[in-house]
Amino acid sequence: MTSTNRRSFLTSSAAAAFAVSTGSPLYAAPPRGLLHEGFVVPANRSVQEVTTVPLAENRYWCIYGIGHRLVRKESNNGGRSWSQPKVIKTRGGKTLPLARDTAHLSLLKLKSGKLAIVYGGPATRPGRDGTVQFSTSSDQGKTWSTPTAVDPLFAVCRTQAARVLSNGRILIPVMKWISPSARGDSEGADKNLTWSWVYYSDDEGKTWKRSLSELFVALEAGKRGVTHYEETVVEELPNGQVLMLGRTELGRVYKSYSKDRGETWSHPVPTPIASSYSPSTLIRIPSTKDLLLIWNQSSKEEIYRGITRHRLSTAISKDQGNTWKHFRNLESLDDRARIDAPKGRPTVLRRKPGAYGQPTDKKKYPHAPGCLRICYATAAFRKKEVAITYDYGYGVGKFKGKHATKIKVVSLDWLYS
Repeated sequence: MTSTNRRSFLTSSAAAAFAVSTGSPLYAAPPRGLLHEGFVVPANRSVQEVTTVPLAENRYWCIYGIGHRLVRKESNNGGRSWSQPKVIKTRGGKTLPLARDTAHLSLLKLKSGKLAIVYGGPATRPGRDGTVQFSTSSDQGKTWSTPTAVDPLFAVCRTQAARVLSNGRILIPVMKWISPSARGDSEGADKNLTWSWVYYSDDEGKTWKRSLSELFVALEAGKRGVTHYEETVVEELPNGQVLMLGRTELGRVYKSYSKDRGETWSHPVPTPIASSYSPSTLIRIPSTKDLLLIWNQSSKEEIYRGITRHRLSTAISKDQGNTWKHFRNLESLDDRARIDAPKGRPTVLRRKPGAYGQPTDKKKYPHAPGCLRICYATAAFRKKEVAITYDYGYGVGKFKGKHATKIKVVSLDWLYS
């Protein structure tokens, strides 16, 4: 299946202006339904993995890390323009302790009306990410409480993954890995096993409990080994269950369910969603109550060649994650809007050494060369549109060896077309 030809929606002069403002070639003309495109954080050598959230009708926050400090930018026009970054501080005027640059942050509105943030604190051991910290605000984010540790040793809750359920329970899905290495390469996929679980609180973060289930993927009941299930995201379903989606090396997104609001979970099983070994974003669309998925759609061939994160796709589920429709691309070096998931028994698909690679087949990838690491999306909704921010890097020109945070504001009609 191919996406609609995007080039037909701009005049040549408009396309040229777009190319100059974004640094993109002329063929990357915006699709019908694109309301705004730009950059929240300019290209630099750090990966921010920002979290963008709505605070009021036109007001958004974009929260991320600079050095060891949490900062936020504000937009009062639905993401079209942004303030300078402002350091987030406690009521005592202190900064919130942060693992360098990458915040892994979720912002929540609690049942009491307070705001809360879940984020990655300083590392407590070498070769790992940091702790999981929790802080609340009673004054709509002007100041924050002294953070407390949800996990004081080592765990990761990816961006925009934590949720508040309808009964007020807070769910924080986390992951961690074991590895023989104590250095920075401990996260290498061939040296570790990554598994997931959930922390939950029924008293707005005063105390925390850990789910009884710990999740990884066992291939044929473990006869063919076990593999990763990580960077999980959750959403509550109308029947009271909670759906969890997770990243795997099996060429697909895998899913798990909880029937007791996060205390126990089913063994992860494959979905029909083709995916590289990269994160997915799952979020409910407020106006329609449907589920939106944003992820790196990738074929088996692409995974083996290291062309794994150039295509950032969206899809909609109207039946609570059982089936997915309306496949679109926010970014792609080709025009394929839907990729078939690998057939046959699940097998670990690991790319060749060398990380990301530019595709050379201009017939299959007419928009190459371009950015190769387009991922970690977060979404903020207002009225009939959604602002999607994501990491945009490892490309050519000013993006060579650098990353930026890109934003696209699209209409809900575009998502559903």
